[in-house]
Amino acid sequence: MMKGQKGITLVALVITIIVMLILVGVSVTVALQGGLFDTAKKAASDTNVAGQSENNLSNGDVNIGGNIYDANDYATNSNPQPKATTPGV
Repeated sequence: MMKGQKGITLVALVITIIVMLILVGVSVTVALQGGLFDTAKKAASDTNVAGQSENNLSNGDVNIGGNIYDANDYATNSNPQPKATTPGV
């Protein structure tokens, strides 16, 4: 057992911090230039649209081309009238 050696040295600590900073820099660069945040925003938007469509369907409505129809009316009527229009579609 070596006497007088306790913990890590300052050099080891500085090297560890430098390596961690390099890893963070690479990760941030990849996230920003790789479109990670844009992809996440699109996925969140798609999830909201899917949730709204599922909510409409559970209420007996169906979304066709941005127009919300009563599901029974849409299935039985040759010229159904929309109940509402989905904004932005």
